[in-house]
Amino acid sequence: MARLSLIAAALMAACLPAFGQSASPNLAGANDIEVQVGTGKVSLSCPANVTCSRVDASGVVRFGHRFDPAWSFEVSYSRIDADWGFLVYNYSAEYTGFGVGAAYRVPLADGVALKLRGGIAANELKLQPAVDLGKNNPGTISTRSVKPYVGLGLSWQFAQHWQASLGLDLTRADLRDSPSSPKQSVTVQTAGVGIGFSF
Repeated sequence: MARLSLIAAALMAACLPAFGQSASPNLAGANDIEVQVGTGKVSLSCPANVTCSRVDASGVVRFGHRFDPAWSFEVSYSRIDADWGFLVYNYSAEYTGFGVGAAYRVPLADGVALKLRGGIAANELKLQPAVDLGKNNPGTISTRSVKPYVGLGLSWQFAQHWQASLGLDLTRADLRDSPSSPKQSVTVQTAGVGIGFSF
C-alpha cells in the first residue's frame, strides 16, 4: 500500500506542471498587438458619371487579450482617407472607427490559424462633398454612428513572439451630403497585411 502511495505521489508530482500550464496559460504571451496596412473603401453615392467607390489607403491597429486558447477580446482602430471625383465634382472623406469585440481562433496547421471577428464599432465619417461652381462650400460634414462589424483574418506564427497576418473587415457608417440632409448608411471595408507581436 505504501508503495502504491509513493507511485501515486510521484505521478501526481510529475503531472502537476502540465496541469498548471493548461489551467493557467502563459500570461506573457496572452496579449497581442497588430498593425495592418492596405486598402480601404467607403461606398458613397455620387452624381452621375462620377465614381465614388474607389479604393484608397487604410490602416488598422488591434490589441487583443486571449482569455482562452480559442477566444480573445479585441479593441481596434481603423482609418481610411479617400478622395473621389473629377474637377468640380470632388469628394473627400475621412473614416475613423473604434471597435470592441471578440475573435475566435481556428487552427489550420502548425503556426497557421483563421480568425473570425465580430463586435461593435463607433464610426465617424467626415465628408467634404462635391460643390458646383458658384455655390457655397458647406465645409466638412462629420457624422458619427455605432454599427456592428465583422472580420476575417489569417495569421502565421513565424517566430516565438511574432506573426504575419492578412485581414478583411466590414462595417457600416452614417453620413450626410449636407448639414441638413438625412443620414444615409454606407458600407466601409478595409483589407490589409500586417505584423503582430505577442507578449
